[in-house]
Amino acid sequence: MRVDADNLIVGDGELIKDGTVVFEGRKILYAGESEHAPENTTTQVSTIMPGMWECHGHYVGIEKLDFNQEFFTHPYHQSMRVVEDARVTLNAGITSVREVGGYGVFLRRAIRERTIPGPRIYASGGMLSTTGGHGDMHSLPFGVWNYLKENDDGWMYNTVDGVAECYKGVRKQLRLGAEVIKFHASGGVLSELDDPINQQFSSEEAKAIVEESTRANVAVAAHCHGAPGIRNALEAGVTSIEHGTYLDDELADMMIERGTILVPTRFIIEESMKLLDVIPEYARPKMEQTAGRHWEALKLAIKKGVTIAMGTDIAGSKNSPLNRWGDNAKELEYYVKAGMSTMEAIVTATGNGPKTLGPRAPKSGLLKEGYDADILLLKSNPLDDITVLQDSMNFDVIRGGTRY
Repeated sequence: MRVDADNLIVGDGELIKDGTVVFEGRKILYAGESEHAPENTTTQVSTIMPGMWECHGHYVGIEKLDFNQEFFTHPYHQSMRVVEDARVTLNAGITSVREVGGYGVFLRRAIRERTIPGPRIYASGGMLSTTGGHGDMHSLPFGVWNYLKENDDGWMYNTVDGVAECYKGVRKQLRLGAEVIKFHASGGVLSELDDPINQQFSSEEAKAIVEESTRANVAVAAHCHGAPGIRNALEAGVTSIEHGTYLDDELADMMIERGTILVPTRFIIEESMKLLDVIPEYARPKMEQTAGRHWEALKLAIKKGVTIAMGTDIAGSKNSPLNRWGDNAKELEYYVKAGMSTMEAIVTATGNGPKTLGPRAPKSGLLKEGYDADILLLKSNPLDDITVLQDSMNFDVIRGGTRY
């Protein structure tokens, strides 16, 4: 199939006027100027761009920003919700998702076998946390938590302490088919007792997680708010920093030097600040504490030139009052407000996305020969208004050469 457009957005910052994409099956055969394109049946649109990447999402099937809800909703029920979330994600122009904690390892299998529609999913399985850390459920008695941990297959309950448990924690996720490893290098906002600034995991533990992941050619994503956790994760050699709330000049320079990617997740903060009353009471002061600092860190990262990939921290299913799958592209609007050009914002959601998978990065996110035929056909040009990407009525979605 051949598609001609007034504007061809390659995904790496290049714009081709009067451009064409030709694809057959799942791969792009040609992307470039129309005058040099092979003849084929032609469709004309305003703008062509790559399908977008969501680099920090959670398919967990919850309808409140309260992760204790997971223990009071049957996992079969949650899995039914994420099937619909996957369909909504794809319809929103998100053709690839780096899922960093949730049902993604299982959802991915159903999508790949074409049982259900959805984006390409590159999942972490569970998230590794210290005991008492961001991934622990502090309100549960320790004996209950420990029972769940010991009787689970290694997916959801992943508190690990000491180097040996960190090695095993990574291996358990790899056994599930993880294509990225996620660990909590600092405290968090939506967990009950831990401080977002405090470092979690020692340097030896963080290095063990990265070392074991590296042996399997798997990238590592580190949840980090506080500066000590960011530094520890960077020194361990992670692929990406998630959130980066207390990023400063020195840490930004370290990221640039090491080629580490920032996945900011501004969307969840903006959503939560609008509806503070619907997040757990214990999380409200922490959200208020970090929201302004995170905005300054995002602006600093943009100004310094840190590589950024779009991520939202979306976890909510259809009936959630906030932070729902399908609203992913709203993240780009915040990048523009923080100082990016519209083209730079689009690159975070296209060409930069696969970089978050390190050595396992697929040929995706760009309109180039040999790349995945994941394409958006737009009625108007997002370079004129980035918000057109928030409305699925403005585009058609092609994933793997199939129109959805």
